[in-house]
Amino acid sequence: MRVRWYMGALALAALVSCNDEEDILPQQQEKIVSYLTRSHTPTLLSEQDAAQSLDNDPPYYSTFGNTTYRYIADVYDEERLTRPEVSEGSRVELTFSLYDFTAYSTPKPNECLYSNDTTIINRLVEGGLNPRYWVECDLYGVPLRDEFGQFVPLRQTLQIGGGATLSGLQAALVGCREKDVVELYMTYNQAYGEKLIMGLMTKQCPVAFFCTINKVTK
Repeated sequence: MRVRWYMGALALAALVSCNDEEDILPQQQEKIVSYLTRSHTPTLLSEQDAAQSLDNDPPYYSTFGNTTYRYIADVYDEERLTRPEVSEGSRVELTFSLYDFTAYSTPKPNECLYSNDTTIINRLVEGGLNPRYWVECDLYGVPLRDEFGQFVPLRQTLQIGGGATLSGLQAALVGCREKDVVELYMTYNQAYGEKLIMGLMTKQCPVAFFCTINKVTK
């Protein structure tokens, strides 16, 4: 009897989770598409439509899993193809900022949930942020600064295909190249699923992720 009750509870939980996804994911996708179509520059244009456009080098978004949207600012740079490319197994060093995508406007620095961008860190510190977990520290936990007095941000290196929580990020970085400036917008299931990153993310919230790819190694 206990086993039967337990299995029934599991089935009910799975059904509720499935129904939640059926309701939440389309809403989040609609919200992202609405923002990229109406408020953001450049506006949403698919990679396929860009290839058929009469405009020269129109900016476009690539999609992953239908709910991750990627824009590369420098995709048409002439020397871009000479840079190292991100592929499965690559180690990618990033400067990035992570946001809950909760508004229909571009996220502001003071809305940042986590970053290793020195400019954003300094702005947040001016607003009262304790930078201990955002920047490099000495043996005593004191945040380090460079010779110019700027905080030394934590290095963030991602192993593509390494099973990290941000599965959507890993998939979307494949095909990018060193020095690319990238914007990513994704529904929660593509970002972190049911797991909350560092206790910072709002549960089942879409994500905006802005990054520069500093280095790509195999």
